[in-house]
Amino acid sequence: MKRNYFMKSLIFTSFVIAIVFTNVSLSTKVIAETGQGKDVFKVIVTLFGITNSTKDTVTIVNVDDQTKVKVFNAENPESEFEDKVSYTVTFPNLTVNDGDPYKVCTVSVGDFKLNCKEGNNSPLTRPEFVDVKVSNTGSEK
Repeated sequence: MKRNYFMKSLIFTSFVIAIVFTNVSLSTKVIAETGQGKDVFKVIVTLFGITNSTKDTVTIVNVDDQTKVKVFNAENPESEFEDKVSYTVTFPNLTVNDGDPYKVCTVSVGDFKLNCKEGNNSPLTRPEFVDVKVSNTGSEK
């Protein structure tokens, strides 16, 4: 009788332990921006140091195999009195895992120098922020 009780309790305990370990591994959250709904990968690029001599600036953001381009038009009357401008670049329908790299490049038509910054997707559920100082190599005539 004791042997039968021991086997039943051993089987029951093994079953409970198996369920606990299965649920622990299933309940761990896979962290990634899925690109669905509100869970979209975003990069907020801020161009600062803009002056009257700043030329048009092209901002290029690349994640995985997708690239987005934004152009800052220096002659835009709405941005005439601002010394900075921000762009939010979104990548819907793209899954970006924690630690996945992204690249932000800017080029000004004043000097055509490519300025790139690389980053990795943080585990936090927030946009990535990149600040870029705009070169002031252009001269006023």
